[in-house]
Amino acid sequence: MKIILSQRIDIESDYDDVPFSTYHFPKRYRNQIHPGDRFIYYQGNRHKKEHRYYFGCGVIGAVEPDATAENYYAEILEGRRFSKGVPIYMPDGDGFIESLGYEEVRNKPNPSWQNSIRKVSDEAFNKILNLAGINTDTGVDTGILESESNVLDVLRLLNKRYLDLEPKERAKKIQKHLDRGNAVTNALKKILGAKCQICGWEGFEKNNSEDFIEAHHIVQISDKVQGSLCTENVILLCPNCHREVHYGKDFTVSESVDFIEVTLSKHKSKIHKNTMEYLSTKHG
Repeated sequence: MKIILSQRIDIESDYDDVPFSTYHFPKRYRNQIHPGDRFIYYQGNRHKKEHRYYFGCGVIGAVEPDATAENYYAEILEGRRFSKGVPIYMPDGDGFIESLGYEEVRNKPNPSWQNSIRKVSDEAFNKILNLAGINTDTGVDTGILESESNVLDVLRLLNKRYLDLEPKERAKKIQKHLDRGNAVTNALKKILGAKCQICGWEGFEKNNSEDFIEAHHIVQISDKVQGSLCTENVILLCPNCHREVHYGKDFTVSESVDFIEVTLSKHKSKIHKNTMEYLSTKHG
C-alpha cells in the first residue's frame, strides 16, 4: 500500500518524531500503516501555503506501541529527502496532485489534509516522485537522495534524541532500527565509507547498489546504559571482525576520552570514537 505521512519539519512536531528515522503517530491510525508500505512525507500547514509540500519518501519498517500504548512508532527504512519540496498542486495549477486516481483510495477528489496518515493512489504517488526527480520505472534517483550536507544534521538529531533517552525506553523498535543500521549506519557510511574500522576491509556492493558494512555497539544496547545508542558508541565492522568481537576468546576493548582500543586475534586497532566533532572533520 502507498500512503502519505504528515510530518512537520518547518515547525516543531507534537510527536516524538525523527524524520527519516522514526515516525510517531496516534493509535487511531494503526490500521492504516503496515510494514512494507511505501510512503511520501507531507509537510502541512493550514495557514501558510508555502509550508505545504512533499519533501521525502521511504518504506515503513517495524510498527510498535510506545511506552504509553496510546501512540505508535513506525521505523523508517530507505528514507530519501527530496532536493527541493514538491508543491501539492499540479504543475499546471489544475487541482491537487493527490486528486489523481483518487477513486482508487477514496470517494472524494480532495484528500483529507488533516489526517496524519492517508492512502494515496499509485498515479498520484508516482507523479510526486517524478516531480521530485525519481524515475519510477527504474527506481533510480536523479539527485533527490538525502544530500551529503544533511547527513551530519541527521546524526546530530539522532544523537540528541538517543542521549536523552531513558534506558527503560530503549524499546525494541530502536534496538532493531540501529542493529539493522538504517539511519546511523547509513549516515556513518556516507561520511567514513563502507570500511571496517578494525581491519580495513572494504564492504562489497549489494544487489541494490548499496555498500555493505555492519554496525557494532561498543556498549551493548541490552546493557541499557544511557547514551549507548549515540554515534560515538557505534563502529563499522566487517562480518569477520564483528563476529570475533562478539564471540572471540582473544577480544579485548578499552576506552579513553577520544579513542577505543580493540584487540582481536589478528588485529589491534586504535579507533577514534565517532563523535560529532570527529565526524565533522571527516565529512566533505
